[in-house]
Amino acid sequence: MSIYGYLCCHDCRQKLWLGKAIFLGNSLSRFHIGNGAQNWQQEKLNQVLWKFISAHTSHCIDARLEHDMTEDMLEYSSLGGEADNDISFDEFLAKHDWSSDP
Repeated sequence: MSIYGYLCCHDCRQKLWLGKAIFLGNSLSRFHIGNGAQNWQQEKLNQVLWKFISAHTSHCIDARLEHDMTEDMLEYSSLGGEADNDISFDEFLAKHDWSSDP
């Protein structure tokens, strides 16, 4: 059985799927999406993660395993999701083009 994790902004009711929780013994080691590169090596995911953190700096954000999330949290809009209220990675990254910022 896989356990998944999310980065949640409770103020904006948004979440970012971090992937499968990888444990070493009883300790959470990292999250992983896909069969290839580590999450930190996936350029677009890395961009979305850093933008999510900077866009929600003064908000209540936390990382949660899915079994620690309430029904309400599971209904948050997802970045990269496919439901009607979700936001694609491209849409989220295009919202503010910070490429010209120092």
